[in-house]
Order: sequence, then structure tokens, then C-alpha cells
Amino acid sequence: MAGAKPGVHALQLKPVSVHEALKKGGKFIKWDEEPNSGPPTLVTLKVDPDGFFLYWTGGSNL
Repeated sequence: MAGAKPGVHALQLKPVSVHEALKKGGKFIKWDEEPNSGPPTLVTLKVDPDGFFLYWTGGSNL
């Protein structure tokens, strides 16, 4: 490109801010689409503090 300067161009990203409600988690009902897979399960869906992973904990049957 005519106006580009040589060298390495790096983009500096700001750290992700994860809302406390996402870190604390919310209650959801999880189920399988497969027949005869068992009853629905109550789980807590959370986001890790860095905002990289979604995961659920718990697993008590309804």
C-alpha cells in the first residue's frame, strides 16, 4: 500500500469486563434431545472470571 509504513502493527485489546451476574450464574433447566435420556436437570450456568468459558454446575433432577 502506498501510505503504509513498514514494521509490525499490533492491536492492543482491553481486558474483557465480565458482569458479576454472569460470574455468579443463573438457574436453567438442561435436557437431552435423545429419547429415554432421563428427566430434565436443574443447573447453574456460569461464565469464568476472564469471560472465556461457559460452564454449568449442579445437576439435580427435577
